[in-house]
Amino acid sequence: MALMIPPVKLKWLEHLNSSWITEDSESISTREGVSVLYSKLLANKEAVLLPQQVLCLKGPQLPDFERESLSSDEQEHYLDALLSSQLALAKMVCSDSPFAAALRKRVLVLQRIFYALSNKYHDKGKVKQQQHSTENNSGSADLHSVSERPRSSTDALIEMGVRTGLSLLFALLRQSWMMPPPPSPGGGPGGNINLCNDVIHTAIDVVSSLPPLSLANESKIPPMGLDCLAQVTTFLKGVTMQNSGADILGRRLASELLLGLASQRGSLRYLLEWIEMALAASAVVSAMEESKGLQNQEGLIGYDCFMNILMQMRRSLGSSSDRSQWREPTRTSDGLCSLYEAALCLFEE
Repeated sequence: MALMIPPVKLKWLEHLNSSWITEDSESISTREGVSVLYSKLLANKEAVLLPQQVLCLKGPQLPDFERESLSSDEQEHYLDALLSSQLALAKMVCSDSPFAAALRKRVLVLQRIFYALSNKYHDKGKVKQQQHSTENNSGSADLHSVSERPRSSTDALIEMGVRTGLSLLFALLRQSWMMPPPPSPGGGPGGNINLCNDVIHTAIDVVSSLPPLSLANESKIPPMGLDCLAQVTTFLKGVTMQNSGADILGRRLASELLLGLASQRGSLRYLLEWIEMALAASAVVSAMEESKGLQNQEGLIGYDCFMNILMQMRRSLGSSSDRSQWREPTRTSDGLCSLYEAALCLFEE
């Protein structure tokens, strides 16, 4: 007979989740650190030892000496019984070893830490709201999406103000493209002042100044913020189209801002959406050049802007710093590069 490691009854306490999240992960790799954390589980009554169970090992019933030889089936049966008994004994001895005890403590500690992380960063209510907001693919659907959590009158007024403000801003920007530029002070033709381009350029500066992956953790973004991001993305995608009414610079800035937002959100979905947009815009430009035989500034993006975002992505992935191993788009004399080549470089990443 041998004594097995006593089983435990687990009961996690919710108010201790924050303390477990802050535990040093390196201490789990050492046996002493695991013992300290396991003692913490026992002290907090989150792991209660159950009574030890006594395991009686009884070997197979082998036949006594007999004159007649055993058949092959009987011999095989006795051999299987002996092997099974040896396997059970080996399992018991291994599970009662110091290594098995330390391993079991480590598993329990990891289980407690993962439970704390799951409850803190994967709240079911927030996940449902995010899924509800991301399922809306069009701007009109985003405007009518309703949060599952009950809202107060103040929240409703704030949401109404933000959404109507965005709609007004989008309308003013579209109108800015349609209107001719104001005349210069000398009475000549208007300059290159464009309200929409200035606004988008300011937004690009703000997004580029953010730390990497600032918008990646959507669980910390309120549903209204996700809806606003979806509306802005839908508007910018429309701006990049040839029939949007925007000028060449406006379409270029919109594609740069879309790429910046996609990289900040840190999701493959948004990067693939940008690649799809870039390929669609490049296809339209290619068709125009074939029909008209003209070379213009369509279908381009700022080279420095694209490379800054691409290098930021490579640094976050720990890629090699040797630029000879990287695929880069061709830079024009104006400091631009093709949307098609940029999409290919991003797709290879």
